[in-house]
Amino acid sequence: MDFPRPQRGNASQHVLVTMLAEFWRKTDLWLPARVVVKLAEDVGLSRSAVTTALSRLAARGVLENDGGGRASRYRFTAAARERLVVGHQQVTGFGDPGLSWDHHWTAVAFSVPETDREIREAFRARLKWLGFAPAYGALWFSPRDRVAQVTETAQGYGVDDFMAFRVEDAALEGRRPTLLSTEELPARYVDFTKRNESRLERLRQPANDVREAFRIRIETMDEWRAFPWDDPGMPYELLSPSWPLARARSTFIDVYGATDEPAEQYIRGVLAELAPDALPGVLMAGIPA
Repeated sequence: MDFPRPQRGNASQHVLVTMLAEFWRKTDLWLPARVVVKLAEDVGLSRSAVTTALSRLAARGVLENDGGGRASRYRFTAAARERLVVGHQQVTGFGDPGLSWDHHWTAVAFSVPETDREIREAFRARLKWLGFAPAYGALWFSPRDRVAQVTETAQGYGVDDFMAFRVEDAALEGRRPTLLSTEELPARYVDFTKRNESRLERLRQPANDVREAFRIRIETMDEWRAFPWDDPGMPYELLSPSWPLARARSTFIDVYGATDEPAEQYIRGVLAELAPDALPGVLMAGIPA
C-alpha cells in the first residue's frame, strides 16, 4: 500500500484521499463511482482526473474496486483504513500546543543499499510522516517516542540494517538536532493562515451554502495534512516565539469547526439522492481535539 504524497501541481490523488477519508475512513461500505465523481467535482477535480486518480489509488492498494463501468464501486482497503484512522489522529493533533514533551528524542540510523533505492526512498518518506528529519545523512531524529512505529515500518519494507533508540535531551553533547526549515515552511504557515482567515469570512456570509462549506472543509484539510510531511512537530519550548505553527493550527481548527455540520449535511444530501445505501457509513463530523 502506497499513499500519495503532497506535491505541487496535479495532486488529484491526494485530494481524493482527503475527501474520502474525511467521511469514510472507518467503513467497509462500497461507494458508487458516480458519488465519488460528483463530490470530487465539487472540490474542483474534473471527471477525467477523478477517473484516473481512482485507478491509480487502486493500483497503489489504497482503494479496492468492485464492478466496472456505471456500476463501479470503491472503498478503502482494510490496510488503508487502519492507516487512515491513525493518520487522522496524527493530522488533527499536529501542532497541538497542549502536547507535552518528555525531553527525549527517538533516533534512527539505517542503511539501505543503492540497489534498493525505491525501498530506501519509501522508508525515508514513511519516517518523514512519522515526524522524523535527518540530522546527519542516515541519522534521523524525532522529538516523539516512535520506536515501535519505526520497527514496524522497517519490517514492512524489509529494512534489516537499522537501529532505533531513545536518547535523553540532556545527554546530548554538542548541538541539539536541527530538524526544521527556517525558510519556506514559515511562509507556508503564514499563507495558510491568511487563506483560512479569508475562508472564515466567506463562511460567515449569510449566502454561504452547504456545498461551499464542504468544499472549504476538504480544501483546508488537504492543505493541513501536508504539513506533517515537512515539519517533524518540534516541541514549542524549542521553537522561536514567532514560529507561526500555533496560529496556523488555530485557524485550521476554526475552519474545521465552522464547516462541521454544513459539510456533513451536504454529504448526506448527495448520498440520499445518488446512493442511499451508503448513508450508514458516513462518519459523524467533529472538531479535532
